[in-house]
Formats: sequence, C-alpha cells, structure tokens
Amino acid sequence: FDGIIGWLTYFGYSYAFNGIPDFDRIKGMAVDLARGELLNLIGNLRSSRYRVVLRILGEGPAIWRVIKNRLEVIEGRYVSDTVLINLLSTLIKMSIIERRNDEYAIIDPIYAAAARTL
Repeated sequence: FDGIIGWLTYFGYSYAFNGIPDFDRIKGMAVDLARGELLNLIGNLRSSRYRVVLRILGEGPAIWRVIKNRLEVIEGRYVSDTVLINLLSTLIKMSIIERRNDEYAIIDPIYAAAARTL
C-alpha cells in the first residue's frame, strides 16, 4: 500500500476490525473504493477526456507526447496542445498526478490500479 497513507489505515481496519485476512481481497476493495472516487471526480468535471487521460496514465508514467498521441488515437481526432495542458494541470492541482522529470504519473498506486479500470 505504498502511496496515500490512508490505504494502510484501510488495510489495518479491514484486517483487524472486519476480520478480512486476505491482502489481495483488501487491495481489491481499496481499488474499488478508489475507482468510485475517480468516477465521482470525473463526473463533476466537464470533460470526458479526464477518464481517458487517467486510463492512459494508469498503465504507467508517460511523456506528454505519448499521452497526446494515445488520446488522439482513442478519440479519433486532433487534440490541441492547450487542451491537454489544461487536463494535466487540473489533475496535478488535484494531487492525482504529478510530473516527474518529463513524465506524468498517477501519484498513488491504488489510484493507478483503479484508473486502469475506467
């Protein structure tokens, strides 16, 4: 549960108080919870592109050009540089992703796993 400290607390609570001894089951429950939070978040944002960008980054860190190319392939149309910059900037401000050197990545591995299911 590397990442957001709350996931370790979630594991401890699930293990100690709910009697769930299976790490993979608890991790799956955490991913489901994170997925719900991401869906709720992107449901409140005006662009469906957030879902696509998160799904791309859920597969692993990526440079800006790769994100843009994959987004354009998935949508089947041109995406302006400004639009992508705004999408990434918003996700950074929300502390969901970060920029490491030239790559963008989802900060928390549980959220990354959840993003792969979007």
